[in-house]
Amino acid sequence: MIAALPSHSLKEYQVNRHERGVYDKRNTINDLTGKEWLFSTKTVIPKAYPRIWPQKESKYHDPIPINLSKELIETFSKPGETILDPFAGIGSTLIGCYYANINSPAAKRKCIGIEQNESLLKGYYHLLKSLNIPDQGMILGDPNEILSDEKINSVDFILTDIPVWNSGAASVGMELSHYQKNHLKVLQHWCTLVFNLLSKAKGKLKESKYFVVAIPGRSHEKEYPSLNFALSGILTFHLQKIGLILKAERIWFENDSQRKGEIYNELDRRFLVFRKESLLTNHLEINSLFFDRKVPIGKTNIIHKSFPPSFDHKLRSEHGGMKPPELAQLLIENYSKNQEDVILDPFAGVGGTLLGASLAEKKAIGIDINARWKTIYQQVSQNHGLKPQEFLIGDSRLLVRDSIDEGGIDLILTDVPYWAMDKLQKTRGRFSKAGEESRGKLPSPLHSFNRASILTIDEWLELLKTVFNHCYLKLIDGKYLIVFIGNMYRTIKETRTGQVRKVGKYLLLSSLLAKVLLEIGYSFEEEIIWYSPDKALHVFGYPFSYIPSIVHQSILVFTK
Repeated sequence: MIAALPSHSLKEYQVNRHERGVYDKRNTINDLTGKEWLFSTKTVIPKAYPRIWPQKESKYHDPIPINLSKELIETFSKPGETILDPFAGIGSTLIGCYYANINSPAAKRKCIGIEQNESLLKGYYHLLKSLNIPDQGMILGDPNEILSDEKINSVDFILTDIPVWNSGAASVGMELSHYQKNHLKVLQHWCTLVFNLLSKAKGKLKESKYFVVAIPGRSHEKEYPSLNFALSGILTFHLQKIGLILKAERIWFENDSQRKGEIYNELDRRFLVFRKESLLTNHLEINSLFFDRKVPIGKTNIIHKSFPPSFDHKLRSEHGGMKPPELAQLLIENYSKNQEDVILDPFAGVGGTLLGASLAEKKAIGIDINARWKTIYQQVSQNHGLKPQEFLIGDSRLLVRDSIDEGGIDLILTDVPYWAMDKLQKTRGRFSKAGEESRGKLPSPLHSFNRASILTIDEWLELLKTVFNHCYLKLIDGKYLIVFIGNMYRTIKETRTGQVRKVGKYLLLSSLLAKVLLEIGYSFEEEIIWYSPDKALHVFGYPFSYIPSIVHQSILVFTK
């Protein structure tokens, strides 16, 4: 008689931690419950943290708040593991680790910090004294030399806040005027130094463990522009080449509730979450994300606003990628000042841009290949008494070229079609509420997208390049191109030494699109991150894999 295979119910792995939620003993990433995991995977952190840094030491070094460092440490490590920070500054990671250990009395995490700036080290010791806590493992010295020393063994998690990029100019005594003429040289020099150090740190990281890199949201001095958006693409490209696979980006901004009526917030940090997977190669075959002669230099701001369902939302939701007409109206009124301006949307969908233009009392032209979307748009316009806009049916590659007057467009506002959304394997699989048995797959509203959108990434980029090339000729000099683009997490097949492997990746489609638009000739102005606070969260990956719950989109702003 054949013995029955061992069977384990989900409840055998569950530990009820009461208010904290239900913990799964198979969780090898952290010590979080499913309830806590839900918020740790959210891609936007809209939270103000207390600042306790000595003003003198933090003047040119705006550190990550200790409580935020603590939360990141608790998300990507377990008690008893070792944490490394190769750019330790005045000790945010080390002190965050100290407070994380208070919550885990059984086994303490060990933290190692490296800092070569003596003034920052003084700030660290000043802070320890003010908090009345002992030294947490700070080492003074050149991190390149220290990381080359075998005295530092393998670590379980790396969290670091890279120095502000324009320190590359300061480090060589470069004046602002000279810097502006040589910014690419300075940037490449800075990126090389940072990349080499991160590469050495990666060598200390255990396989399948996490590496979080924080990129400052802005320069400390207004004369130097922000490169947060550019650096996220540049560093991701180069780090993925050495086996650090991007798993998520997390956007942190301090939601200031005192600024009533304000919907714009400044970006504080962009956190790039990598996982060490040494056997995998970079899937996206791109020569370089240094953009050769151009870099997308510009600030990143946050639009922090929910738009309640409106304008026959249920009918329009037949299209999976619709945007609120009120958001389109806001952008149109901000970037198109004249009432006679003409707006173009070459990927109109169900007409969010056209509805926004009607709300702003401006003329618009929409193009889409799917006649069903035009029918829905016309029905919504009629239902709400809005002036109908011109809506052309056909291939945007042809209609923009042949049906739009050259130099006749004052603003282009569009949401590009999703790349291969229906073709790629969905990562969400089965889903559950924290502590419950898993249920069937979540339905995707994108199933009804036109099947012509099922493309390889190179074909998708080529389609967009063709359309935006034609748009460039139609746009008046000095006017704006505004593009919605959502980054995504997907499982992709990687091939190495003849073997096919599946790997989950967070794809920075916004960086790829920016590269294409810069090559055409558009000039980058800014990135706007649209975060809708009421967007639903789902528990993805628990307890086996960190998969982000994406609650934001990028809006890229260019000029001709």
